[in-house]
Amino acid sequence: MRRIEAVTGEAAERLVEERFALLERVTAAAGARSAEVLPERVTELQARVKDLEKRIRAGAVAGGPVRPAELVSSAISVDGIRFLPYAAPFESMDHLKGYAKDLRSALGSGVIALALEADEPQLFVTVSDDLVQRGVSAGVLVQSGAPVIEGRGGGRPEMAQARGRRRDRLPSALEAIRQTLAAQLGGKVDPPSRDPAG
Repeated sequence: MRRIEAVTGEAAERLVEERFALLERVTAAAGARSAEVLPERVTELQARVKDLEKRIRAGAVAGGPVRPAELVSSAISVDGIRFLPYAAPFESMDHLKGYAKDLRSALGSGVIALALEADEPQLFVTVSDDLVQRGVSAGVLVQSGAPVIEGRGGGRPEMAQARGRRRDRLPSALEAIRQTLAAQLGGKVDPPSRDPAG
């Protein structure tokens, strides 16, 4: 049962004046010509906001990660194997995986380690078939980086991923993966180190 309060006399007049003043301020803030067209103006603004949000998301995807063909040139050599670590604020994990596929086509033989910069960071590692045959495992690699971001992960020798909680430790996680790759290839490296922070 709703409670209805009645306002009479001067108090009622003040209330009406306050409401009209508020309506005028809202009308002006919305850029409407008059209060009568305010609902239409609000609907128009809502549509513009949605369109801008869509454009921002599209711009983040297009302007965020470096183009795969350009990124390939930054691959480093680990015991003669091309290793490509890269972290970026990808729009989603699906976008990251699509990006990894394009990188794989551009890189050819090698190991790709991508990191999703987000509140819930993720790692994604792919290994080319020829290196899988040599004993390199994406599952082992991603498991070396997962604890660094306080997460867990796993997968197949050719593809694996992990999810964690420490976005700030993604660079250290990628370095742990690099060191583990060197160990898998028989190189002498220090054991993966954890970020002392935390």
